[in-house]
Amino acid sequence: MSTVSETSIRPVRRVLFRGRTATYHVIARTAGQAMLFGPEEKEMFRRQMRAVALFCGIRVVTFCIMGNHVHLLVEVPSERPDLADGELLRRSAALYGGRERSRHALRLETIERALAEGDEPRERMRAMLLGRMCDLSMFAKLLQQRYSIWYNRTHERHGTLWSGRFKSVLVEGKGLPVAVVAAYIDLNAVRAGIVDDPLDYRWCGFAEAAAGLRAAKDGICRIDGGSDTTKALARYGVLLYAKGTAPGRDKPTDATIPEELWREARERYGTLTPFASLRQRVRYMTAGAILGSSLFIEEWFCRHQSAFPKRISGPRKLRGGDWGSLRTFRDLRKDVCSDK
Repeated sequence: MSTVSETSIRPVRRVLFRGRTATYHVIARTAGQAMLFGPEEKEMFRRQMRAVALFCGIRVVTFCIMGNHVHLLVEVPSERPDLADGELLRRSAALYGGRERSRHALRLETIERALAEGDEPRERMRAMLLGRMCDLSMFAKLLQQRYSIWYNRTHERHGTLWSGRFKSVLVEGKGLPVAVVAAYIDLNAVRAGIVDDPLDYRWCGFAEAAAGLRAAKDGICRIDGGSDTTKALARYGVLLYAKGTAPGRDKPTDATIPEELWREARERYGTLTPFASLRQRVRYMTAGAILGSSLFIEEWFCRHQSAFPKRISGPRKLRGGDWGSLRTFRDLRKDVCSDK
């Protein structure tokens, strides 16, 4: 794992923003790009994702589970909370109270017993549990490990399931940057030609929110920046369908949302959106290291400038179109396509 420190970090694979709430686009792929996710597997991953997120105190803004990879847009709090024992037990029940156990996993009864004993056993258990919260790497590790255990056991399989560690891009968590990345994620099944309408793909955040799932609706509100879930879903829906009608700039052969669905979406959600003319630039969503405004990227760069002695500034323009105020940290010069 390559994270940012005060030492050299080339090449940049993962950047973290310490000391403040941060949003990340997380990508994980199966080993050898094997198509291991069918309907049952996608549903289990979705359930485990929600359980691990609840335990870790991390918000899933949106997501998409495909046949051989997953995309998650997650918001990580700036610091670990000092939770009461009752809340620790509630979160632990989501993760350790089910039947998907391994011989190495904690058990809920073990946690309850340690917290009830008091003094040193209680403090050790609290430190262990709190140490697993509000941390992007721990969230991804727990999710990948738990899903691998379930998958291998269910399919009588052995060996690694994932193609190495997860990859992540730091995203400015408000306005245009987070909206563009969220739409990129929710349109994955459309681009792959699996469905014409993102509402028809049950394993993405937009479809879950439209179906009324509370956690998914809260995620859409984070994209929109408002508190009214109905209005937030409408505004995000306009952006999503507008972007979906045009092919990605890096992959012009990608499938698009049919024009008649776009007309229906305008009738359903309205027409107000400042982002309707945007086109996708796939590589910036998955390989740009940081995506956001100049101010956001420069703030991060100033904290870690010693790791980049040859650079005098952080933000770089996105190539291949008018992206307005959006900037990236990594200057992707070659026009190389990236898988969804």
